[in-house]
Amino acid sequence: MTEPKIIITTNKTPFNIFQIYADTWKYRSFLLNLTNRELEMRYKGSFLGILWNFLNPLLSLAIYFFVFSRITQTAIPNYLVFLFIGINAWNFSIQVLGRACDLFPSNAGFLSKVYFPQEILIISLIASGAINYLISFSLILILMLITKASITLNLLWFPFLVVLHSIFLYATCLFLSSVGAIIRDLSYIVNTLLSLLFFLTPIIYSAETISKKYAWILNAQPFASIISLYRDIVHAGHHPNWHLLLYFCLFTLIWYLISHWIFNRLRYIVSDLI
Repeated sequence: MTEPKIIITTNKTPFNIFQIYADTWKYRSFLLNLTNRELEMRYKGSFLGILWNFLNPLLSLAIYFFVFSRITQTAIPNYLVFLFIGINAWNFSIQVLGRACDLFPSNAGFLSKVYFPQEILIISLIASGAINYLISFSLILILMLITKASITLNLLWFPFLVVLHSIFLYATCLFLSSVGAIIRDLSYIVNTLLSLLFFLTPIIYSAETISKKYAWILNAQPFASIISLYRDIVHAGHHPNWHLLLYFCLFTLIWYLISHWIFNRLRYIVSDLI
């Protein structure tokens, strides 16, 4: 008598980016509702509501501007606009990445009751963050008018850079959300690293002040790259640095492919855990 064969099958599917987003597109109405929910939850119970989009960066701007402009006497021209660009872009990044690690556990109710592509949660997080970023960017334009900074046609690059920045954050969130659902301590590690990374990113200082011997390390850091690109078109008023733009595009593409591959490998493990 022969022993029965046991065939184990898995519900893992091949990594097909086009199929993944074809499925995601079918849930676009749900995505819009989730994005609206993200925006509402961010200010739920808040007296000032959306005004915090202006107050948070303004408070940070006031402190750093006083310290570095009045006390240390920085030589950067129009330091107010220079500083605000860095603070705004950094806030966009950390507000999104700070929530990525706990994104799936905090939405376990949705994921366990309703089927939808897991990527939708991440896209809605990025979309709500980008909307807040665009709202707060209006303050930079006001500051430029007040300080009589030159506003050039190179500002038309801004939407493209926001999309590029969002794709980079999306790729990072794919990795953090999937791994964070398995390793619950990841959020503490990420928050600590982001605190350290703040000082390794040219937010309150210029990348040009770094010794050329170590400048390449700073430029290779993606957060530094995107902030420098923003400053090229807004503060300096010229086109983005082509070499830096090409580097950031290639880095984002490679990082996206790697992170989405990892996300796809872990998606069913994540579903079982939550």
